[in-house]
Amino acid sequence: MIVGILGSGGNDSLCRLGLMVVAARVRASGAEFDLVDLKQEFRHLHEPADYASPPPGSQTERLRRRVARASGIVLATPVYHGSFSGLLKNALDHLQVGAFRHRAVGPVTAGGGPRTVNAAAEPLRGVVRALAGWATPTYVGLVADDFGPDGLRDDVHRRVIALVDELRFLGGLRDADSASGNSRLPQKRQC
Repeated sequence: MIVGILGSGGNDSLCRLGLMVVAARVRASGAEFDLVDLKQEFRHLHEPADYASPPPGSQTERLRRRVARASGIVLATPVYHGSFSGLLKNALDHLQVGAFRHRAVGPVTAGGGPRTVNAAAEPLRGVVRALAGWATPTYVGLVADDFGPDGLRDDVHRRVIALVDELRFLGGLRDADSASGNSRLPQKRQC
């Protein structure tokens, strides 16, 4: 299961469109895709009092449960002032350290120009590491010119394919180790 977390508040945003392209590729590869639309499902600000034990059925508990089921995660965000959206930041702040442990996480960013899309991808890689995840080598950065009358540009489409392949490969290692009980994955260690 790949979980896509959409950090855009727009109904017809480039970010949403990009994540839907990734979702279609995930499904075409034979995997399930679960969309977490933060605009619809995650409206409340981070509540520190609920962090350790979120109430059953709360937005935090639901988000944590869906992330825990995932073998891979896609974080999709528009680029705002050189970083990722506050909507996504708020949701990530509700996750506990280790939430992405042994999970591949791939960024999808949407910006106004080709130089801006990396501005959100790099900070997200740091967040992925802080939550004990594996940032995929490939990220998908989108600008409006990437979509034309014939669909997505070929070079960007190849990046989508590479991102999904990396999520599936790393997720497959995680799932295979879990099923066999013989983990080749790094264990939690004290520094």
